[in-house]
Amino acid sequence: MLEKLGVGIDIVEIKRFLNKPYDTNKFFYKKIFHDSEIDTCLNRKNTAECFAGKFAIKESVIKSISTNIDFLDILISYSNSKPKVTLINNSSYAFLVSLTHETTNAVSVVISEKLES
Repeated sequence: MLEKLGVGIDIVEIKRFLNKPYDTNKFFYKKIFHDSEIDTCLNRKNTAECFAGKFAIKESVIKSISTNIDFLDILISYSNSKPKVTLINNSSYAFLVSLTHETTNAVSVVISEKLES
């Protein structure tokens, strides 16, 4: 049973995204985030905090599963104000996600479950 479960954790300094504004670094952001994720963060008061949180979630997802994926294979949305993870073109995993922010950091923990085929 445990071989079906995975866990990933990541911490990101928010200033990494404060020091890399979207307007002058669009290519960087588009390599990591989907347009819907970018729009969500750009419409938030704390844009850098939002990007740092999403980045932490994506890193946590990658660490929690045995399949090789990259950032754009992961789509983060929200359901009832909680982050939800969807893998693009891959429905073989389910995820539980927790995200928290402090003044300087965003921290994410993801628990993944490999679903039966």
